[in-house]
Amino acid sequence: MRRSAARWAAATLMAALGAPRPARAGDGDVPTLGNEAAMSAGAVVAAGRGVGMAWYNPAGLGANTRARIETSSDAFVLRLHRVDGGIVTGLPDAERASDIRSREIVIIPGATVWAFRVAPRVSLALSLFVPSFDEIDMDARRQGDAPSVAYGQQLRVQHSQRRYEAGPSVGWEITPELRIGASAFVVYDRVARSSRAWAWGLDLADENERFVQTDVSESVRSWGAELVAGVQWTPTPYLELGLALRSGQLWIAQTTERTAIATNGGTTTGGVETGDIDFVALDSGVVRPHDPLELDVGVAWRFARGWVAADGIAAPARRGGNDEGRRARWGLRVGTRVAVSKTLVLGAGVYANRSTTVVADDFLDFDLDTWGATFGGELRRPVRLGRGERARTIVFTPTAAVRYALSIGRAGRMRFDLTNLDSGQGDVIITTGAPVAARVHDLALHLGTGVEF
Repeated sequence: MRRSAARWAAATLMAALGAPRPARAGDGDVPTLGNEAAMSAGAVVAAGRGVGMAWYNPAGLGANTRARIETSSDAFVLRLHRVDGGIVTGLPDAERASDIRSREIVIIPGATVWAFRVAPRVSLALSLFVPSFDEIDMDARRQGDAPSVAYGQQLRVQHSQRRYEAGPSVGWEITPELRIGASAFVVYDRVARSSRAWAWGLDLADENERFVQTDVSESVRSWGAELVAGVQWTPTPYLELGLALRSGQLWIAQTTERTAIATNGGTTTGGVETGDIDFVALDSGVVRPHDPLELDVGVAWRFARGWVAADGIAAPARRGGNDEGRRARWGLRVGTRVAVSKTLVLGAGVYANRSTTVVADDFLDFDLDTWGATFGGELRRPVRLGRGERARTIVFTPTAAVRYALSIGRAGRMRFDLTNLDSGQGDVIITTGAPVAARVHDLALHLGTGVEF
């Protein structure tokens, strides 16, 4: 077998698996961050007053009157992936397609925020957010017989992606009707993926046998920053308006490490054995392009026991080849919070996000639009302190909420080509194919707690 065949197979599988890129779960489902947002589908740009506003609109921190600590996480996330016909096998007589399914249960750390007053109308917050977190563990295999070919194949992929953002925020209540704020975050993003693919085929007539096996390991680490500025305005006692401008991730440094080992060979007519093994490595420090600016606009109607709010999200498209381009993004969030008693607050909301993927042309690229809903409750449990304490009470605010999201669209597939086994020089070829239908179900339980003192 030609010496270049294994190297070509390794490089081809690298391309087929695609370069790791920043990803959101389902490329559209962004976890709600903070207890207030978890209850109301994130529709808090105009009406939110919790410490999670350090992420959505730091102007909301200006309304803070006490020191507050809040932590939250998605303590249970059931994520189901399905790619219809995600693996295709090309045979001399026809093509055979197999679905790809995966089921993951993960725990997503959401947010930790400490906010405190530094002046009569100014609050400072220190925050850690995890706005993007994904896990995929797929194992697809198949074997069978066609009229002229016996074959077998397997593909195993383990993928993880995490992004952390940490930094300070400040909110200033200029007047009771007007607040402004800003946040500055340091961003760390890591994508890691390991995969193994093998395929084997035997031409039953000529007894030509071929196989290929490839192991790929890749890791991308990125460092950057993100800035947020916002304003909240209350023109009437019932109407509230909010606006937040996000810089997107401003990438400063990146390291990429990718390696592949490929083995292929077989036995031709007459029992002649051939084989080859090769190794391909790629290390790069090329920084990926900055993400576009994002504008979040909110409007809320406040009543005696709560509020109803709607937020719109928009970001322009980004041009670029080699998987660097993205489509314009839009999103919509509608939510409400209602105090049903002195100690219980309930909230609910719905949201939609449009995918930014230009085309799902690599294996397991996801181009999915997302629709979701949330529902939850918050208990307010005040504890009275002694006369000598600076605060009269400490208020504990445990929160629980559920979120369901359905992402629908297309995903890239992989093709094993066994159509040339009857040729003495025929190889098993691995390529990507046209996008196919895909969907992701997310069911999450959000648990959080807070203390006001």
